[in-house]
Amino acid sequence: MLTDPDLEPTMQAVADAYFASAVNTTDDGCRRGGATVYSAGASAVVTALSKRTDAWQQPREDDNPQRDIGPQPDVWIPATGADVGRVTAAQEDRVFARLEPDTGPFAYSPVVLAVPQDLARTLGKPTGRPLSELVDALEAAPGTAEVHRPDPGFTDSALMATMGLYGDGDDARGAERLLTRPERPEPSAVKLLCTLPDDDAVDDRSAALVPEFLLRSGVDCHPVTRVPRTAAYPDDVPGLEPTFVRVRWDHGDRDTNARDDEANRFRTWLTGAEGRAVLGEQGFRSSSGERALLDAESAPDGLTDTVRPPDSADSSGLDETLEEYGNGHGSGRVLFLLDSSGSMAGLWDGPSGGPGILKRTLPGLGGEDQYGMWAVHGLEGRTHTELLRFRTHPRKDAERALDTTTVRDAEADPPAALLDAMTFMRERGADDERPQLIVYLTDGEDDTRLTGDELKQAVERAGTAGVPVVMVILNSGACDSGRPGTLIAEASRGRCLDAGDDLAPALHDEVARVGTGEE
Repeated sequence: MLTDPDLEPTMQAVADAYFASAVNTTDDGCRRGGATVYSAGASAVVTALSKRTDAWQQPREDDNPQRDIGPQPDVWIPATGADVGRVTAAQEDRVFARLEPDTGPFAYSPVVLAVPQDLARTLGKPTGRPLSELVDALEAAPGTAEVHRPDPGFTDSALMATMGLYGDGDDARGAERLLTRPERPEPSAVKLLCTLPDDDAVDDRSAALVPEFLLRSGVDCHPVTRVPRTAAYPDDVPGLEPTFVRVRWDHGDRDTNARDDEANRFRTWLTGAEGRAVLGEQGFRSSSGERALLDAESAPDGLTDTVRPPDSADSSGLDETLEEYGNGHGSGRVLFLLDSSGSMAGLWDGPSGGPGILKRTLPGLGGEDQYGMWAVHGLEGRTHTELLRFRTHPRKDAERALDTTTVRDAEADPPAALLDAMTFMRERGADDERPQLIVYLTDGEDDTRLTGDELKQAVERAGTAGVPVVMVILNSGACDSGRPGTLIAEASRGRCLDAGDDLAPALHDEVARVGTGEE
């Protein structure tokens, strides 16, 4: 039985209960059959069932779903019936597996924004609002709230949350900026809820986009230390609707009658009273009606008794969202601005100098990433000199450019250089959703020009340009609240780093989130 990674703990509990049930026990006490439960990334399974069924039966060295996913399943439990449509829509001529899905799901679980209880009161009513509005409300709350989401390429719950996040707009990159940007997202909601408690401070301020049932059970790690969370129910995010799908393989007719008998008996038990009881213990809701909790008496605090579900997921919407997400997380674009004014002379040489810090970020960029470097100096005319043309580069070319650049006998104009950089990057990202970043490394000496109307204009442009800006300022306290670098970074949804931070590793991490370089 193949299932979605978020569903694996539940389906294992179901399979264990079925194995010990009276239905699966003969008169002399023997078990009639059993189910082996395993999971694989939802999108990988869709691809395998639509385009790789021949290789699943006859693996090749370069194409082996038996290795990548697991054995050929008799039963597939996707997190939404829409996955069946994704498979059939993409099937090619040579198809060796036939899907027989049930007409509807056997359970339901909404995808929720699970908010620490201390933050939940800032949201107000937990229902009746789109996801983007809930995220905006969290961002406006006092303190530093974070929103985390698992990998949409791996689980359907994360992909459906991403559908709500993107909405009807065409700015996936802008929508992604609403989320906390880890270097590598957790593959599943189960993993996400396990890793957040590793840091109490992060757990305390982090909301998570996860299936509601995982707030009841299904996560065995950190059972005591996890921060209690309240569920907010976005009205534009489809819920999980696990569906029983019988998979029949060409030339897989050995023991057909026995396998059919076992699959049918398991399906009948799963959808009956005993199966529903186990699903209720796992936190699931009824698949129809008001979607009441199947086991309301043992539900944790912070859940809503009944919910009005949004429309079910549709196959084309999931595919389009996955494509948008992939475009927004493909090869990146980074523009480095290096303050080369005279005041940088004492902060130039060595691994902790301006060029040295930028060199140490380059492993975060790969051969498919585009990047360029500007030396920022001058008050009239051009605000910079191009050190490295904006395109793909071998790392040694970028290192050579940094080795040969020098400090100029000139001052710099930070607001003009930033405005030029934001215009430059916006033009390059006009036709796609690839991740972008501007890095401005400076000593902050010329921040006297980042005041008044010039600062206001830079902050306003940072808020609308759609490109995160990382301000790297080689002085302590330069990223304090209200300082120019902080205001620009926050407006752009970037980050401000100063001498109080571990600059090179922190900047490397920011660049690596955009690039495709070393893991």
